Amino acid sequence: MSVDEPFIRLAESVEAGEKVLADWDAVSDSLCDAEGWPLDDRYGLRQQQRDADMWAQFAPYLTEGTVLIVPAEDILSDLDQDQRLERRWDQRLRALREALDGGWRVHDTWLAVENALVRGHPRTEEVRARALAERNAEGWHYALTWNENAPVLVEIARAAEPLAGPDPGPSRSLRAGAALARSPQAASSSPVPAPSPAPSTGGAPDRRGGRGR
Repeated sequence: MSVDEPFIRLAESVEAGEKVLADWDAVSDSLCDAEGWPLDDRYGLRQQQRDADMWAQFAPYLTEGTVLIVPAEDILSDLDQDQRLERRWDQRLRALREALDGGWRVHDTWLAVENALVRGHPRTEEVRARALAERNAEGWHYALTWNENAPVLVEIARAAEPLAGPDPGPSRSLRAGAALARSPQAASSSPVPAPSPAPSTGGAPDRRGGRGR
């Protein structure tokens, strides 16, 4: 694996997450009435698909994410401190760690159910499907937090590159940056704060977060 491949894959994952959100935004209004209430079961089914798609891009980083976060944390003190504050690198790295911690809790809860299933039982597939949907729904906030803050890892790698000296090969930050630039959100000059879970009020669901997620 080349040194820049993890950053390229990270940028592609961010782009995939952005597409999930864009696709959801494109259809969610059509599934709600004028007051924002779901018209029928299609809303919930489409939301479940959104949750599953977002979890799919987040899940690999439950094991791979720390490997990217630790070097970024280690180099922070050597980087330009004004840029560090302006870009909120510390806060965004903490948001990534919190997303991984939350993701692992969701994963472990689902795995406990999966391991308890009785092979061949007539209700096994029904219980498995429900557990998967619940995992994806509970993991929505953590997957979204990861996707919105993951670009900080590329930003820090780019900022740290001069400290490593001249690179005879292609620039990691340039190649990762080129992939990252395909994401409208990640290309923004302003960092994206991690979302906070909205309390359940019983009101109309948020069309992007859905069910307060």
